[in-house]
Amino acid sequence: MLQRPPGGAQALQNTESMFPALRSGVRPFRCGLGPSRNRLMNNPGLKLAWALGVGSVLGVGIGLGAYRIVPASPVAVGVQIGEQRPDESMSVAEWLSARNARLSDRKVYLRYESEQIETTLGELGVSIDVMATIEKAGQVGHAGSIIRRVQEGMKARRGEVDVPLVFYVDRTKAAAYLGSISGRFFREPKDAKLDLANRKRIVDEDGQALDVEASIESIKAATHREEETISLFVKRVAAQVTVNDIANVDIEKVLASYQTTFVTWGEGVGRSGNIARAASKIDGTIILPGQSFSFNEKVGPRTPENGFVVAPEIQGDELVSGYGGGTCQVSTTLYAAAMFGALGVLDRQNHSRPSSYVPPGMDATVSYPLVDLKIQNTLTVPIMIHAYLPKPTVIRVELLGAEPVATVSYAYGVGHVEDFVRRIKVIGYYPPGRVYRKQKGTRGMDVTSIVTIRYNDGRVEERKYFSGYRPSPEVLWVAPGYSDQDLPPLPEHAKGVEGQQTANAAAEIYPM
Repeated sequence: MLQRPPGGAQALQNTESMFPALRSGVRPFRCGLGPSRNRLMNNPGLKLAWALGVGSVLGVGIGLGAYRIVPASPVAVGVQIGEQRPDESMSVAEWLSARNARLSDRKVYLRYESEQIETTLGELGVSIDVMATIEKAGQVGHAGSIIRRVQEGMKARRGEVDVPLVFYVDRTKAAAYLGSISGRFFREPKDAKLDLANRKRIVDEDGQALDVEASIESIKAATHREEETISLFVKRVAAQVTVNDIANVDIEKVLASYQTTFVTWGEGVGRSGNIARAASKIDGTIILPGQSFSFNEKVGPRTPENGFVVAPEIQGDELVSGYGGGTCQVSTTLYAAAMFGALGVLDRQNHSRPSSYVPPGMDATVSYPLVDLKIQNTLTVPIMIHAYLPKPTVIRVELLGAEPVATVSYAYGVGHVEDFVRRIKVIGYYPPGRVYRKQKGTRGMDVTSIVTIRYNDGRVEERKYFSGYRPSPEVLWVAPGYSDQDLPPLPEHAKGVEGQQTANAAAEIYPM
C-alpha cells in the first residue's frame, strides 16, 4: 500500500493552524495528487519535485507569519526577568539598574550551625550583573532554527518564559564583611602542654576559623531571594604544638633560668595574685624550633574575667590602681631567662622607669594588646617554659629541654641622668596638716645594655640595646590649705617643686 510522505499533510495542517495567512494564500498540496497518485510516488524524479514543492509551500507560510512572531528587539516581548516583566517605559538596562538599587536592601541570613547573622545583599557585595542578565534574556527567540525562534517568541508573548537574574559578587566587599564577623566563629586552638605540678600532659585541641573563600562561593551559589539562608563554612586551625611534640622535650635539661622576688603584704597582695595568675598562663608552654612566643597571646587580656585583680600599675609617671599590676614582673623574669639562654628576642620594651626587681635595662614591660614581649626558639630542639612560684614571694622561670648552649653575661652603662621633681596634690578629704608621700621619686636615665654570648663552640656574640627611663616625681598628698612648713625637706636628687596638679590627669598606662 502506498504510504503518504511522512509529515507532509500533517505538517501543512500544523502550519495552517500556526499561520492563518496560509489558508487564503496557499492550496493544500494533497489536492494536487489526483488520480495519478500511485504513478507519482513510484517515480523518483516526480517524488523529488513533490518534496521540493512541499518545502516551498512551508517556506512561504513561515515567511508570511514569522515576521510577526520572531522577536526583533534585544529582549523578546513578554519575557519575564527574575519573575518580573520589564517596564516598557524604559530600556531593559535602566529597569534592571533600578531594580538592583532596590535589591541591595534585601534581607538574607548567614548561618553556621546555631549561629545566624542577619545582613543584606548590599553588605555582602551582591548585585545584579545587568549586561550578563540582558545577554541571557536576549537569547530567547534569537538563537537556533527559525522554528525554535518562532516557538520561543510565541511562548514569551504568552508570559511563559522567565529568565533568572544573573548576579555578581564583589569578592573584596564580601571578604571585608565576612572578616568583620569572623570573630564570632573563631575558636583558638590549644597547644599541648606539660603540667609539671600535677605530673600530667594536656593534649592539644584544634581550633576553627571562618573559611572566607568557601563562604564566598556559598554566597555566589545562592539564589538571593528575600530572607534566604546562606550557609557559611569554617576551616580547621591546627594547634602548633601537639602531644607528640611533648615527647621530644627533655625536661631534665635546663637551658637557662631566672627568678625575681616580690612582697605579699600591703599593695603587694594584688600584685602577687596577678603574678601567680600570669605564671600559670605560660607554664608548660612548648616552643618548637624556629617558633616565636608572644606573652600577650598566651596570657590574654588583664581583666577580671581572665582572673586578674586590681593592683598598682604605672600610669604616665605615677603609680595608680588597675587590673593586671604585677604581670610585667612575670614578663621581665621570662625575658631574663630567655636572654641568659641565648634565645632570640623579637620584641621587648622597657618600663617608663627602672624596675626594682632587676638591674636597669633588663626589664620587659607588657600591656595588652599593644605592648608585647616576643621571644624565639633559635635552637634545633623544642623547649618548654616552666614558670612557677617556688616560694610565695618568688617567681621563677626555667627553660627546659636543652643543656646551656652558651655562657651569657649582662652589663649596662648609664648615660644621661635627670633629677626628678616634687609633685603636690591637694586631697579634699584630708584633715588639716596631713601629708602623705604617695610615691617616691626616681631619677630618669639613659641605659645601654650589653649582652655578651660565648657559645660552647667558641663563637662570641655581643648584643647591644637602649632603654630610656623618664624621671618619676615624688608625689605628696596634702590637705587643703597646707603650708610649706607642713612639707618634709626635698629629698636627694629632687630638683624642685612642680606645683599642684589635678589627680585625674589623663596619661598612658604601663603596667608594672
